[in-house]
Amino acid sequence: MKIRELSTRSGVNAETVRFYEKSGLLPPPQRAANGYRVYDEATLHALAFIKSCRALGFALDDIRLLQRLKSQPAEHDRADALVAAQLQQVEEKIAQLMEIRAFLQTIVQAGAHDAENCPALGSLGG
Repeated sequence: MKIRELSTRSGVNAETVRFYEKSGLLPPPQRAANGYRVYDEATLHALAFIKSCRALGFALDDIRLLQRLKSQPAEHDRADALVAAQLQQVEEKIAQLMEIRAFLQTIVQAGAHDAENCPALGSLGG
């Protein structure tokens, strides 16, 4: 399949596919006689794996490691540790976002006011 079909079937932009190739996350594609990239089902599956990992917030280096670990099941504990570390990062982000939410809610709930006592402008200024 050509890159456009791969992009459509995977839901990943063609430029992103090329970026993943350059980054080494996807193997270099075969080339047709006219020079067009030609992809197979294995590439589609690899792209689905990358897309899933990106949706979970994994960095490209982490995805590269997870790809290697897929072929080394004896080292599944390293994959487990990587997932646990990602979960910790997500929990930290959630805590930060909850703090931001609480702060913004206090500004929004301040009620009626004049321009000099605007809680949005006053609170955001430090």
